[in-house]
Amino acid sequence: MKKVLAEFRRFSRRFSAAQQARRIAKDIHRLRQSAGPDAPLKVAVRVTGGIGDHIVAARFLRDLIAAVGPLALDIYSPKREIAAWIFRSLDAPVACFHERILWDRLRPSYAVAFYVTQFAVVYTETVDWMYLSERAPKLRDVAVRLEEFRPSIEACIQHHPRLDGHLGRIASFMGYGRRNFLQGMANIPYGGDALPIETDPGALEKFGLAGRAYVTIHNGFDAEFDKAAPTSTKVYARFDDVVARLKRLYPDLLVVQVGTVTSKAIASADLNLIGATTIRELAAIIQHAHLNIDNESGIVHLASCFDVRSCVVFGPTSVDYYAYPQNINLRPPVCGDCWWVNENWMNRCAKGHEQAPCMSLRSPDSVVAALSEELAAWHEAEAGHETFDELPVQDRGRGAGYGFPPGREIVDGAVRVLMGLGPVWLTFGQLIA
Repeated sequence: MKKVLAEFRRFSRRFSAAQQARRIAKDIHRLRQSAGPDAPLKVAVRVTGGIGDHIVAARFLRDLIAAVGPLALDIYSPKREIAAWIFRSLDAPVACFHERILWDRLRPSYAVAFYVTQFAVVYTETVDWMYLSERAPKLRDVAVRLEEFRPSIEACIQHHPRLDGHLGRIASFMGYGRRNFLQGMANIPYGGDALPIETDPGALEKFGLAGRAYVTIHNGFDAEFDKAAPTSTKVYARFDDVVARLKRLYPDLLVVQVGTVTSKAIASADLNLIGATTIRELAAIIQHAHLNIDNESGIVHLASCFDVRSCVVFGPTSVDYYAYPQNINLRPPVCGDCWWVNENWMNRCAKGHEQAPCMSLRSPDSVVAALSEELAAWHEAEAGHETFDELPVQDRGRGAGYGFPPGREIVDGAVRVLMGLGPVWLTFGQLIA
């Protein structure tokens, strides 16, 4: 009986999807027939991957619109809600659909359809080249350039994602990174990292962060890669030690941990928000952070949208390809850049080590040293305008959550003098760690 019910549900979903596809196809056909010369051309875009991949794709489409003129975008993604949230930041009419259910049925209905992932390609077998030439000649030219670029990475396209590591090396050799390779393929200008992604304005108040200075830290990975894996070679396992050392140097440093189900609690962090935020709340918290400490992850891409700097501990993924130039990018002490040398690279060390040495040999002290200059300058600036006496009266007894005990104002000046010693204080902190 259960098998019968399951089969009935599958049939119902397929029937519903077929009906929806027919309605959408009719609307697309009607629009192509009746749209005036100034109406934006409707384009189909398939996007796959995690939050970071969707952000990179959104920047590409933003720059595509800037280069060719107005477009109406139908986005097909396996993460429809994430896609709707990110692509709403574009200055264009956007509709989002479920990729697995509708893409193959509807792709032929459009005058042009793109696949945007680590690369951007055109589905040439369904392109209406004459229609593009008449309605959107600049878009036709971009489509032609993408098709001309394709032979140089054809093997990577055919074997995606298994040759993504090779693709990253090709892009790096050409002078591009993950952030702007798509624009390089299309030969259009890169419009920068900033992206006006929607955030929840009440998030800081909800979690007690309004008006307070803090840094975020994240140690998770994309659960969609392998849901059965408890951890990943991309994850730096010693962030707890890093935070503990930073707290010795900067006792009033407020550290907020963010993440979802793949993150593990960092005991030395002040506030644990793993699984406690919506995606818009997370974005608001990242947006107002002074700094984000992380592995290579989608949150690093998100932080870059708000001009928030990240300190990124790299392991198997390529620094040259994935690094944002404004970030503190820590190259692995050994090995590294082994992503996609085999299908298990993200779960097990490609060389067979129990722990990936690219991460396990990275000392917490080296991460602290990389952060020292940034945090020392920030701490000095913060101390210059927010003394204990300037805190709200209701926060003085508990130090506004910064770890200040009552009466801290007595020694606060002395602590700031010690903070000014910089390298000497860092060395002492490392000795007593």
